[in-house]
Amino acid sequence: MPTRRSFLMLSAGSLAAAGLAACSTAPGASSGSGGAPLDGGTPRDGGTLTFSTDVEPDVYDPHVSPADIVGVLLRNVFDSLVSQRPDGTFEPWLAKEWKVSEDGRAYTFRLREDVAFTDGTPFDAEAVKANFEHVVAPATKSQYAATLIGPYDRTEVTGSHSLTVHLKKPYASFLHALSTTYLGFHSPKALREHPGELGAGGRHSVGTGPFTFTSRVKGQKLVFTRNAAYGWAPDSAKNQGPAHLKQLVVTFLPENATRVGSVTSGRTDVADFLPANRIAALKKQQGLGVLSHDSPGVVYQYFLNTDRAPLDQLDARLAVRAAVDTGAITRAVFAGQYRRAWGPLSPSTPSYAKSTEDSWGHDPDKAAELLDGLGWSARDADGYRVKDGKRFSLTLLYVPAFTRPERRTFDTAVQDALKKAGIELKLKPLDAGSYTPVRDRGDYDIIAFAWGGSDPDLLRTVFHSGSQLADGGANGSRLRDATVDGWLDEAGTTPDADRRAELYGNVQERIVEQAYTVPAFVGTRQLGVRRRARGVAFDASAWPLFQGAWVDA
Repeated sequence: MPTRRSFLMLSAGSLAAAGLAACSTAPGASSGSGGAPLDGGTPRDGGTLTFSTDVEPDVYDPHVSPADIVGVLLRNVFDSLVSQRPDGTFEPWLAKEWKVSEDGRAYTFRLREDVAFTDGTPFDAEAVKANFEHVVAPATKSQYAATLIGPYDRTEVTGSHSLTVHLKKPYASFLHALSTTYLGFHSPKALREHPGELGAGGRHSVGTGPFTFTSRVKGQKLVFTRNAAYGWAPDSAKNQGPAHLKQLVVTFLPENATRVGSVTSGRTDVADFLPANRIAALKKQQGLGVLSHDSPGVVYQYFLNTDRAPLDQLDARLAVRAAVDTGAITRAVFAGQYRRAWGPLSPSTPSYAKSTEDSWGHDPDKAAELLDGLGWSARDADGYRVKDGKRFSLTLLYVPAFTRPERRTFDTAVQDALKKAGIELKLKPLDAGSYTPVRDRGDYDIIAFAWGGSDPDLLRTVFHSGSQLADGGANGSRLRDATVDGWLDEAGTTPDADRRAELYGNVQERIVEQAYTVPAFVGTRQLGVRRRARGVAFDASAWPLFQGAWVDA
């Protein structure tokens, strides 16, 4: 299956195409439920809830796989040192308190003393050290967690339940990294005795979480069973004890129609990634509800290659952006359920720059003026603008296998809009194997993707000059902007939260001012929920949580 990285790099549809599009529903709100209460009532212990999603994890070790689905499903098994609240702040979880050194290079933690792994192994400072060493070990071949842990140096155990993590340099996103599933904790016994089986999925996926990994039928389903000893949820969790559910069953249904049919028929209690054109009808269906949460992170957008003509010129990029009515396309393609994006980050992301809203828009006259000013004033027989006998032509790369139908429709609408302005956009399909080398050498004008996450430092991954695609980054615009780099470098090291927000705001405003991308639409996670399923919640990344869920018989 496509991992976080392969989605990002191979797909013009990426995470946004997977159904993470936007509606105006507030984070965590239910809507149009056809009489189905999605929360409320007295929780009932026992029973089974079935959750259907579209893809199965490739590797069941969050220290290895970067896939979003790994983070979602294994959150049921693996806990973290801290928990991130929706507002971007952090609260205790397995660590009951922490202190950061003045130079930002040492994080000292005091751990809870009542936590155990589901194989009976105590959770202690040595367990934390063993896991962090597993993440950074070359043999682990981590595809994401080793990057997420940042400038990690070493873990110093100072007591049975106290430790200090030393960093090679200040890393302001460290608490966010520690809050993710990807830096969750395996039992040291499993690490020691079954290192080669951690990613296989099964009895060796042992954590401290509210569920245990019970069984797997490859390509079909997973079964998680309640951890009856669980009692260390973050303070913000409504359920402070063991999960109410006796079992959580996950089924893999790749087709949208199949997932929708499964939840409408009652075979599934909760269905992930609802197609936009079915939302309105599902809201009206008796016994069903739609649960929505705005998705933080980098919105779906078209990254304009600033490293080669014609998009190395600001006016050319401004003309492309002005020629496309992203608001109208978003409304048409997604049946009015999604909303347009204004900048590189989703509004639900901490440090989102509201100043980018309404700062640009569809303006075909302005596009024409800019193109004329650049010398692209003549038109050929097909109506495309030409200069010195050369057509104003752009190429958008994508991989059909990873591009959803709604995304393809959006791309085609952008193509049509640009044609009206006299700009040719070629949609160039490539297989996954061919795409990467073409992309890495910058042989394109446009690529498009989104990347979910609740830390604004994602901007570094996507826009810093040190994050070029060929070097393992995600700088789709091939940007080398010293001003952006300076702001991102300072934001990544300063402990001052207000200053970080200011710096990330500066970055967003400059990206919009310089038209390094064309923001398309915002992401929202939308779940179809049966009447009997209650208490499903979302974490800070808009991923569904089941520790507090219950079923009404």
